[in-house]
Amino acid sequence: MKGSEFVQQDNHIPRVRRLVASILVGGALVAGVGVPSVTSGAPATVREKKAEVKRLQAKLEAIGHRVGVAAERYNGARWKLGNIRADITKNEKVLDKAIADLRISQRILGERMAALYRRPDATLMEVLVSSGSLTEAVDQVDAIQRAGTEDARVVGNMRTFRDRTMRVRAQLVKDRESAKVEVRNAEAEKAKIEAILAERKQILQNARADLRAAIAEEAARQRSAALAAASSGYKPFNGPLPDGAGNAEAARIAMQYQGVPYVWGGASPSGFDCSGLASYAYAQIGKSVPHYTYAIWSAFPQVPAGQYQAGDLVMLNGLGHMGIYIGNGMMVHAPRTGDVVRVVPMSSRSDLVGVVRP
Repeated sequence: MKGSEFVQQDNHIPRVRRLVASILVGGALVAGVGVPSVTSGAPATVREKKAEVKRLQAKLEAIGHRVGVAAERYNGARWKLGNIRADITKNEKVLDKAIADLRISQRILGERMAALYRRPDATLMEVLVSSGSLTEAVDQVDAIQRAGTEDARVVGNMRTFRDRTMRVRAQLVKDRESAKVEVRNAEAEKAKIEAILAERKQILQNARADLRAAIAEEAARQRSAALAAASSGYKPFNGPLPDGAGNAEAARIAMQYQGVPYVWGGASPSGFDCSGLASYAYAQIGKSVPHYTYAIWSAFPQVPAGQYQAGDLVMLNGLGHMGIYIGNGMMVHAPRTGDVVRVVPMSSRSDLVGVVRP
């Protein structure tokens, strides 16, 4: 009896092995990796897969940083273009006014010259001879002098308006050329960003299916965590949210957009880049903050270390990135392409340039 049981068990072994082998092959195919064999080398281990995922994530993160820097250059070109266009609009109004004033001065001077041609002003001797009294003579002399002064003022104004017209016209020509340059710069930076994003897409496409799945899973996990923090009111630091007084209100507003995706050039709740988040948040409290890190750095006073307050702007990565300080060593920022607005410790960054206060 024991011998027959042994034979039956032995007969099951090949079937079990075939079943296990089929499961392993099927799992490998689903995972998107090649079926391992003795001649093709040892299969990738879990450790190797994790290392490869980490390497790809680091590469994608580096690309994200490049997009952020390029996005700020793009924002800079748009910011300069906006300033130039504002100058053009202002100078066009100045030019219109200068032309109108010049025409008025020309008309007045023309009328005065015509009047003098028809009836020349009396000389001082003629006034003295024809006047009945010294007082009357003095009054007429004063009138002549006032007329001369008025003529001189009209001529002076005409020269002023003429010079202003010429100067503003020259500035408008210069500004319009500068605007063309900044439009080209913005288009060039946009092309660079699109090229970098295409590189990122290619890296993901070239990765094995299982690596793509692991990367997507980690990105989804991070988004879910940020969204959960935004919806549940979870505070990833010890202490209350900013109380809403002054600049702290801008920080509080920015905190409301945790989970919103990073979009280069974005400055609305549909998507933000780093300076776009600050520009939008401060606009809600009536303060103008440029959508450009270099302009922000130049526009506002620097805050000494240890004196940071909620709402201060944290400048990073050679002014290629920034965040908004929210207190207790934490900041909210829009990190990079593929990520979302989130809160992180300032200590997580080693590239601090400085902090400024709007």
